[in-house]
Amino acid sequence: MANNLIGGIIPPQPPIEAQSDVHVVKTRLEWGEPAFTILDVRDRNTFNEGHIMGAMPMPIDELVQRAVPSLDKSRDIYVYGGNEEESAQAAQQLRSNGFEHVSQLKGGLAAWKAIGGPTEGIVESKTPPGADDYNVVARLQNHQENLQKGGTSATEAIKKGASNLKEGIQEGATNLKESIQEGASNLKEGIQEGATNLKEGVSESKTPGETNDSNVGS
Repeated sequence: MANNLIGGIIPPQPPIEAQSDVHVVKTRLEWGEPAFTILDVRDRNTFNEGHIMGAMPMPIDELVQRAVPSLDKSRDIYVYGGNEEESAQAAQQLRSNGFEHVSQLKGGLAAWKAIGGPTEGIVESKTPPGADDYNVVARLQNHQENLQKGGTSATEAIKKGASNLKEGIQEGATNLKESIQEGASNLKEGIQEGATNLKEGVSESKTPGETNDSNVGS
């Protein structure tokens, strides 16, 4: 009988696409998903001026040397550079060195800023906050719009995760029920066997005594 309740409850993340829309990544950030990394492969000075919040700086000429020892090769990685060509080149370098889930972030930092994605850096710190930065209602509305703009990939990923969670709970409940039934059956058999052994033991202990009493009486 399978015993993988935890593995069934926690659904695996669907594979990421070779190229990803910024809306998909922004949605993952807003959901607080920890299992991915954003890499900025532009030069360090450009990175310091402004970059996607939480992105790691790995200039393309140092990318492989820094990524291989520091990143899990099964982790989801979104990469962007100064242009589409640099982003594609960086993504290919990572794939060629064994990274399994690498996606080129289409449009890079410019596309990210265009949808109001959070940024940080010297220049970005001087940029006035967006209209929804301090408005909870506006941020929720913006999040819903991102889900829709992200296309079927984001929506289907959420639905698939919910479905896997439901199936995992059902499977876990079934396994638990079977374990309880099996345990109860074994307990019942043990009690019956013990009672039988006890009865036989009592019968055997009485037989010699009855024989001795008969001899004394004669």
